[in-house]
Formats: sequence, structure tokens, C-alpha cells
Amino acid sequence: MAEQPPNVHVHEKVEHDLGVIRRRLRHMSELVLKALDDAIAAIANSDRRLAYSVVLLDNRIDMLERHIDRLCQEFLVRHMPVSKQLRFIIATVKVNAELERLGDYAEAIARRAVTLTTIQDPPEREQMFEMARLSFQMLRQAIRAFLDGDDALATSVLGLDRQVDNMNSQIFHVLAHPSGPPGTAADLTVPFVLLGVLNRIERVADRACNIAEEAIYAARGDIQRHAPRQDVRVLFLDETNAVRGQMAEAVARQLAPVNIIFSSAGITPDPQLDAATIRFMATKHLDITRQRPKSLDAAGKIEDFNVVVTLTPHAAQACPKVPYVAMMLDWDIADPSKVASTPAETTAAFEAVYKELHTKIEELVDSLLGAHAELEEDR
Repeated sequence: MAEQPPNVHVHEKVEHDLGVIRRRLRHMSELVLKALDDAIAAIANSDRRLAYSVVLLDNRIDMLERHIDRLCQEFLVRHMPVSKQLRFIIATVKVNAELERLGDYAEAIARRAVTLTTIQDPPEREQMFEMARLSFQMLRQAIRAFLDGDDALATSVLGLDRQVDNMNSQIFHVLAHPSGPPGTAADLTVPFVLLGVLNRIERVADRACNIAEEAIYAARGDIQRHAPRQDVRVLFLDETNAVRGQMAEAVARQLAPVNIIFSSAGITPDPQLDAATIRFMATKHLDITRQRPKSLDAAGKIEDFNVVVTLTPHAAQACPKVPYVAMMLDWDIADPSKVASTPAETTAAFEAVYKELHTKIEELVDSLLGAHAELEEDR
């Protein structure tokens, strides 16, 4: 029998070692998913024993994390991989760390489950379970996408993050702002504990997105870490949406990158745009003739916006409550169309408002881009 060339043996050894790493990572992911499922089940069934078993399981997850990390280091030293194999090992090290943190989240939920075993029908219980179901589904799909090299499945995971954020916002609002008279310190224990559970469930979805990004990197080499997962939506709100809101929206669209979407609305919108505003904006090469004043309902639901900027005190008072995850800014911008003076003074008033809006919007765009980068680093 002819002896196989050395490079065949090397290839077999590389594939064997990669298979070992995949199997260990799959086993660790199964333990993490079991821990998360059991932690939620412990809350659902008031099962203290199950909660304690999740706490103990975290030790096994920590040991596996160290073992997989060592296997990856040994693979790098032994085989000096390049191209797709190198990307897989680099991504595995990161996914391994993500799974270890997810094990910590399961333990934290389980510890809170022990506290909740004495509570009958905690608020927002079913809504929280539904959010957990979606977050855990994202995690399962992200893990499968990584282990199977399925970048399309990984991309679909990223698309679910917004749903979890919206659910998180709604539940948080109910828990953080309970109806009825203020309670005692003991009455606040349950919402506080549930908020801790809610935070971990939301972070599971974030970690699932991180794993999905590593799956895309390992499969095709595209780095997703600093790419926006979704558009940032900004709303300018004033009284009539005939002057200031329209100016702000036009300036913002000129300044911002494509992933930041600007809209404007009025508390009580006028039938049409202010003619002087149209003429002035034309001198800045900004055509707003196709715009129309619109109400907040026409602009969209308030919870759809990541940032709400009120341009007048009245708009700030009339603005609906924004979700806790959104940013709200109050800018008191003068109305240049109300200057009852000479044409030159009116133009000067528009120029002053334009410059103020331009400066503030530049600062806002810079802040949004910087906040996005910091958020991605934290994840």
C-alpha cells in the first residue's frame, strides 16, 4: 500500500483538531441554552431546586470556556492557520467568551428566580417570558449559524434585535412606573428583581447578535462589529411643522450619513409650508417644496424613534412619553417667520436660526455616531 504524502496527514490532523473545537463549543452552547431555559422555567414554575441547579451549572460552563480557549491557543501554535481556518479560530475565541457571559446571565436570572418563588403572579410575567422566548431563539439561531457557517441565518438574527428592544422598552416602562399609590420598600422588591431579569434577557439578545456577527466574519470575512444593525431614527417636533421642523429636517438630511433617518412633525400642523421658509432654504440649496406639514401620527409612532428633539417649550410639554431607551432633547428655537420687520431683518432672523440648527445638528450627528461606536464596543 502506497504511503500517503505528509501534507495529507497534516490536513487530517487540522480537520481533526477543528472538529474537536467545534464539538466542545457545541457542547458548551447546549449547556448555556439549557441554563437559560431552566432559569426561566424556574421563574415560571416557582422551582427553587431548578434555580439552584442552574447556579451550579455555571461552574461547568466556566471550565469549558477555559478548555476551549486553551484548545484554540494550541491550534494556533501547532498549525499556524491562515484564511478561513484562522478566521474561524479568532471568531471561536470571541464566541467562547460570549457563551461564558451568557452562562453568567443564566446564573443571575436563576438567583432572582429564588426570590420570585414566593411571589404570586409577578407583573408582566407572560410578556417577559415571550421576550425570553424570542431572545433565546435568536441565540439558538446564532449558534447554529456559527457552527454551520450559515451567514444568511446569521444575518436574519440581526434583524430580530429591534423586536426585542421594543418589547424590553414596553416591559421596562410598566415595571419602572407602576400604577397606583407609592408602595413600601418591600413593595418595590418585585419590580426591582424583575428589572434585573429583564436586563439579562435583553443582554442575551445582544450577545446573540455578537455571535451572529462572528458567524458572518468566520464565513465570509466581513467585519460587522461596527456596522449599524439598524437605522437610527430622529424626530424633530414643533407646533406647526411649517418652519422650524422643516428647516431642521432639511439641514439634518444634508449633514447625516444614510443610516440616520430624520423626520419632522407638528403638534397641530399647518395646512402648508411657510413661504418665507421655502425661499430662504432655497438660498442654501435646500429644496423643501415637496415637503408638507404633518402630524405626529403621520410621522410614525413615538416608540419608533431613537431620538426625539423638541424645538419649542410647548412641543416639549405636548410630546408623548418617549421609551426609556430613546433620547429626548429640548431645543428652544426661535420662529424666524414671526419677525415682523424689514426683509433684511427677516433674512437675518432665518440666518441665525439656520446657523443654530446647523451647529446643534452637527453635534447631534457626531454624538449619535460616537454613541453607536461605544455601544458596539460594550457588546
